[in-house]
Amino acid sequence: MSPSALYIHLPFCKQKCNYCDFVSYAGKEELINDYVEALVKEIEGQRHQGTKGVKTVFFGGGTPTLLDPNHFDKIISTLICHLSLDIGHSEISVEANPGTADRAKLKELRSLGINRLSIGVQSFHDRHLKTLGRIHDSKTAEVFYDDARAAGFDNINLDLIFALPDQYLNEWKKDIQQAIAMRPDHLSIYNLQIEEGTPFHQQQTTNNLQLPTEEIELAMYEYAIDCLWLTGYQHYEISNFSKPGKECRHNINYWQMGNWLGFGAGAHTHLNGKRWANPNCLETYLKGTKTEPDKIIGDQGETLFMGLRLLEGLPAEKFHGFEKEVAELINDGLLKEDQGNYKLTKQGLYLANLVFEKFV
Repeated sequence: MSPSALYIHLPFCKQKCNYCDFVSYAGKEELINDYVEALVKEIEGQRHQGTKGVKTVFFGGGTPTLLDPNHFDKIISTLICHLSLDIGHSEISVEANPGTADRAKLKELRSLGINRLSIGVQSFHDRHLKTLGRIHDSKTAEVFYDDARAAGFDNINLDLIFALPDQYLNEWKKDIQQAIAMRPDHLSIYNLQIEEGTPFHQQQTTNNLQLPTEEIELAMYEYAIDCLWLTGYQHYEISNFSKPGKECRHNINYWQMGNWLGFGAGAHTHLNGKRWANPNCLETYLKGTKTEPDKIIGDQGETLFMGLRLLEGLPAEKFHGFEKEVAELINDGLLKEDQGNYKLTKQGLYLANLVFEKFV
């Protein structure tokens, strides 16, 4: 099967956030032109993959909106020429951070065929934005969103993070209420994960990071689910909510373990049962160093726990060989059968990692 999705990694950012363990680099904007040239060469080298069925493209980072429109133009033109991208019928998403593009720049991006914007708001409280290491404040986020609408974007996602250091439940409720008032087409809400190698991890190991209790974190998640449902958002994946028809098609392909090609430093490819990643090091990538497929996927457990992230679940027959685990999860109230599918219960959503561990 040919890949239906393309991921383009743009690892440049103004400032590394305190929670971020992604492949991203601050203060290296002088390498952007060289990086785009390397991307173009990598894309041209994949023309043999036969990607006429490409349905989605996702520009992730880093902060993709640090690049100029001419950079996107060059990349998208290469995708059209060498991978048969049909921009008129594809979902083309770009991650964006407030303060990194004005209305004119956003309008140029929209004119290139980019039709979905994912804005990293994270919080509407300035004190939390400062703690996270974000470069914007809440007002900048609001202006950026308004500019994106004025630029012609009719499919916008907002990212929010909860269970932040010293965050109160009422603050999170206000974040959700303010996001809903802005009427985005899609919302992604994530509980803060402390990853090794980040400033937050260092603070945690020295007991200088005061995180909400598990009970408060659960209350935050539950409030978001209930509030978004009441205002017309469909909860279709553990952390994702959308207006009808505005689900992120690119990410659904990930959760369904479809094929995709990844381009750029640290980008992963999953193709016909194999997965591999490009070098994380920016300079190594710029030298053209490539890696070959080194991991056979074919792992039923991974297919199951990725598919269970979607609230529609998976057909019961896909769980062959895991009957004991399924029975235990149903008995514990974490899994249920519904119209021939096994899916997470509401309690299972809260304790999803415990469910997934059964299939690892």
